[in-house]
Amino acid sequence: MSIWTKQGSLAEKFWQHGNAGFPIYDMHGHMGSHNAIYFKRAEAAEMVAHLLRAGIRRLVFSHHHVLFSAAFRNQQVWEICRSFPDTLRMYVGINPHYPEIIKEDLAQFEQWRPYAVGLKILAGYHLINVTDQRYEYALQFANERRLPVLFHTWGGRGGYNDGPSMLTLAQKYPGITFFIGHSLFGDWEYTEKIIKETPDNCYLELTAIPGELGYIERMVELVGSTRIIYGTDMPWFDEFQGLGGVLSAKISDTDIKNILCDNVERLLGQDW
Repeated sequence: MSIWTKQGSLAEKFWQHGNAGFPIYDMHGHMGSHNAIYFKRAEAAEMVAHLLRAGIRRLVFSHHHVLFSAAFRNQQVWEICRSFPDTLRMYVGINPHYPEIIKEDLAQFEQWRPYAVGLKILAGYHLINVTDQRYEYALQFANERRLPVLFHTWGGRGGYNDGPSMLTLAQKYPGITFFIGHSLFGDWEYTEKIIKETPDNCYLELTAIPGELGYIERMVELVGSTRIIYGTDMPWFDEFQGLGGVLSAKISDTDIKNILCDNVERLLGQDW
């Protein structure tokens, strides 16, 4: 146990016993190889084993191959989830370059429940702005069904998924629960603005932030812990790095539990 860990805290409990005493939900994951990087663990069995070691109850992921190819489909991701029903859930990956596939896959969404939780949009990689009409079918689908949608975002104005674009979408589609992936990393003005200028349908997701000293504390101060959810981008980042950042942050145990567990259970229930 670190000399900096407060006695009786959730952090102390985790370091000593390997769990925090409540379920932990990782709401931002991937699976499969990627040509830009080597992953130590990128397939289902080895990823699930690591999740269980870290005390993660659920990982919600989108498959790299679905997001970047028409050859691998969301149906195959559903089949992966069925092999690990206690741990894995999926975002239906949306590739705007294949509009017919979007319609075919979303037509099966209800059949893929409970494993299908929501949608994943990766506009910055597809080089199409999130407000483009090629996303409208998927966004209308999610809005009508009140689904969560995980968006890849990053700081910097004029991008494909910047703060102004995300604010426009959040106001246009109040039925969607917006998971703001990476929390518009670095654009803290719009990170705060999106939360404060929308109804309670936007949540900041933490991927990449636990490695930055003091950023979690800053986010909790800006928007409150009830609008932040935990995610790692696994296998891009490691579960223990992400958990360590949250558990070691100088925020209350109530804030920590909100981020790792309670906010997701309030949105999705306990048995999703």
